[in-house]
Amino acid sequence: MSNILFLDKMQQVIKSYDSNEFIECVQTKEITTNASELMNDTLSVSLPFDETIKDASYIAVNDTKEQEFSLYRILTAKDEDNLLSFEAVNFAVDELDNFIIKDIRPKNRSFSYVINQLLSDSGCDWVLGVCEPIKTVSSTFYYTSMREALKALQELGAEFTFSIEITGNKIAKKIINCYNQIGKITNKRFEYGEEVLKIVHQQDRTNIVTALIGRGKGEEVGDGYGRRLEFSDVEWRKSNGKPLDKPKGQNWIEYPEMTKEYGIPSNGKMLPRKTVVVFDDVEDASELLQKTYDQLAYYCRPLVQFSTEILGSDSIGNTVSIHRGDRNYHYQTRVFKVVTDHVNGRVQASLGDNLSGNSINRQLSQVQSNISDLDSNKMTWYDSTEIGKYQDDIMRGAGANGGSIYMVNGIEAGVSQSRETYEQVFMDGPKIQDSQYFMIENNAGISFKQCNKGQWTTIKDVHNGASTTAWTLDGTFNASFIAAGILAGVLIQGVVIKSVGSNSFFQSVLSNGAFSIEQYKETNNVDYKNPNWKKDVHGGKVGEFIGTYDGNTRKANGSALINYPGYILSINQDNGNGSSTPIFQVPSNSTFDNPKFKLYGKGIIYDDLEIKGNLRVDSLKVNGRTDTKELYVNGVKIDTNGGGSGGGGGWNGQYPPEVTSDRDKRYWQIWAMAIGAGFSKQAAAALLGNAQGESDANPTADEGGGRPGFGYGVWQWTDSSGASSGRVYMINLMTRAGIADNPDTITAQFKLLMWHAPNGQWFATSSYPYSWTQFMTLTDINTATQAFIANFERPLNGHPERSTWAQEWYNKFVNLKIPSGGGGYIAPISRPITVTSEMGWRTSPITGAQEFHNAVDLVNGNPTTPILASGDGQVVQAGSNYYDWYGNYTVIKHADGLYTGYAHQSRIDVSVGQNVKKGQQIGLMGATGPVTGPHLHFQFMDQYWPSSSAHFKNPRDYIKF
Repeated sequence: MSNILFLDKMQQVIKSYDSNEFIECVQTKEITTNASELMNDTLSVSLPFDETIKDASYIAVNDTKEQEFSLYRILTAKDEDNLLSFEAVNFAVDELDNFIIKDIRPKNRSFSYVINQLLSDSGCDWVLGVCEPIKTVSSTFYYTSMREALKALQELGAEFTFSIEITGNKIAKKIINCYNQIGKITNKRFEYGEEVLKIVHQQDRTNIVTALIGRGKGEEVGDGYGRRLEFSDVEWRKSNGKPLDKPKGQNWIEYPEMTKEYGIPSNGKMLPRKTVVVFDDVEDASELLQKTYDQLAYYCRPLVQFSTEILGSDSIGNTVSIHRGDRNYHYQTRVFKVVTDHVNGRVQASLGDNLSGNSINRQLSQVQSNISDLDSNKMTWYDSTEIGKYQDDIMRGAGANGGSIYMVNGIEAGVSQSRETYEQVFMDGPKIQDSQYFMIENNAGISFKQCNKGQWTTIKDVHNGASTTAWTLDGTFNASFIAAGILAGVLIQGVVIKSVGSNSFFQSVLSNGAFSIEQYKETNNVDYKNPNWKKDVHGGKVGEFIGTYDGNTRKANGSALINYPGYILSINQDNGNGSSTPIFQVPSNSTFDNPKFKLYGKGIIYDDLEIKGNLRVDSLKVNGRTDTKELYVNGVKIDTNGGGSGGGGGWNGQYPPEVTSDRDKRYWQIWAMAIGAGFSKQAAAALLGNAQGESDANPTADEGGGRPGFGYGVWQWTDSSGASSGRVYMINLMTRAGIADNPDTITAQFKLLMWHAPNGQWFATSSYPYSWTQFMTLTDINTATQAFIANFERPLNGHPERSTWAQEWYNKFVNLKIPSGGGGYIAPISRPITVTSEMGWRTSPITGAQEFHNAVDLVNGNPTTPILASGDGQVVQAGSNYYDWYGNYTVIKHADGLYTGYAHQSRIDVSVGQNVKKGQQIGLMGATGPVTGPHLHFQFMDQYWPSSSAHFKNPRDYIKF
């Protein structure tokens, strides 16, 4: 059941119907034979009289996709006998005829670029959807309509469809889709008597030619052209793989079989039907011969059309096969016309050559330089029938002569009434009755059968013959088929198992106590009598297991697995579905002098770990806690400050190069944690001013009289022996907050601040009536500093000097960039990556003007490669509503205050507000927005909407491409 809408002259929906409310609703779509005409698309409907729609101007029919319709402009409306009838045509062709292109002259530009330029210049509200062709366009569009421009592009090798999207009661988008060829090549097989209710076979023999004289570009003489290029000196031989024989000295190419069938009778023989075809743009004789042959393959045969009536037909433009065995019709062709009756669900399809309209009067004289690409899928009638016969011969086992391979359909096997292949039979003779051994492949797996020669005469005898499945489809091998006897105490020496590759082969060798996998170069010039023959073919050992065997103790000693440079050695974990990931890996760049290895996944070490070099730790977890054990490298204790989770936001352990002193590093850690937790830079500076007032002025200060210190906030930590009541009080708070970090670290104290402040310590005072959340966003340093003192610490005396200290810390840190460190950014697409355009000033490939390119453009050979989040963060933009030139665009905000942008995506997989992890797929690469081809426009910014080019950062400063 289809959804059908009526619209007024402003293209707004008046009323909606289901197709079962109509008396008639017939939709006809037809791909024209002439490439210079767009698709014919009409609609005819009738329904009981309805005052609401009698003056409607448009009708929209749902095309199965949600919110996507075909729209038709009503040409005629008739009110008769309480019945409304409408005849309509696809509105796109009509509407696009009224938008004029002033002057567009592309030179070797892509289809997508040219179409977007034409749409922009004409001023119409259509947009480009799918665009498949990868050819380039060099042409002139001067004061012509969009319709004529699309027809000109179609002649260059493209086909167009048109659709609309409706939101609410109005059209939200008008879409032009551009394909190399509408539809797809399918495995659909229409068999007469099953899906096909009837097949009507029609031939047209108008203007058949069986030989062509090809002529190319002419020599320039004065104001015109003289003698044209011919291919007389080019020779073709079928024995050399050419489709026809064409001797030297002959200026035409002929199909002898077609001349014999359709030629001109003369004196008891048939003469070829010749004509001339001209290609003004061809300058090479071999190319001219090939193009002439391509034309001959089409024009040497009758045009053939099959009209079928099918329930559930394939889509318009799809390539299918149709078969009628009793008439010997076997044809592979396109569905060029589909007539859909939406009321009763019946579909009529026309396949083959379109014989309607002007296609009957095909004229070779029209083949001129405007032909830039011939239809590579066009199949001659001779080829198509031979293929059909060949397919049918296979089904019958190569006819009367039999064959060693037999493809059996369900009817022959007696398991169904389908002609689709059910199983495949291999036999040791040319016929079943001459065979004794058989191998069967079907949905059970592989089995072997045996009979006395001549015992079985039909394929059903073979199918019903007794057997046991040797190898099932789930990969289980029946060991009873291995006739190897018992293997026990066997000494294997010098046994080679070969696996042949394209240019080399690998041998698994077990010899003299050593097992190795060796690579050899493939060659036929080896003197095997020479004891050193391996030197001629040896390529290198991939891996070798070496050991010695003691015959007295019967023990292996000195065993080692050796990997050779340039190869990867890996121990992998299988997921049960045929794929795996590494657990331990020696990479290919590991060498004897510079050995390397990689470990993947989580691991446990049950004793001391001694490291004789540098160790880079992003996070440390021991026995379920993050700081319960100490970490030493080269005798130096490594504090695990930062990197924690929770309200503190975390710190990656990295300092800017300007931060060098121990004191500055301690304050930088507080600053980075605050920024990561969402503080404004002014509020972060306020924390530092108060920290200096506590820890620098009196590191062991208490509030006096045994009262706990309320000014701790990541900076005051009193007597670490535990004597201070303030310290004991804070540790008790950490226990209640569930903070397992070492309490003597800044990380633990910051987490406590983030837990304690919004859970009872903060009270908005009358002098500074800010909540904790409001404090975090304050942008005045003095206000933020004094607000923290008044609302969190609440001392007996004021501390105006802390505002001055806060300003000093702000001035020191505000312009420093938070390093990405070990938890930094990754490339947003898989490698190998090519940077096709760097960040900086360049000549725009779209407009030709000078522009600042605020990103790097990335490709990796896959035009729809997954786009990955370069770092953890939150999605703040996802869609096409940010900036037209970015197309589908995603922006992620990261904890360090930076933003990453991902433009031109073909698909977006995330939504605004969603938290994403580094490496998570967020979309697919594409070519949305004005582009010259699919790529990723990848940015770093320090503002969500940068106010100037200075706020864009070069991605190469964060990622090595």
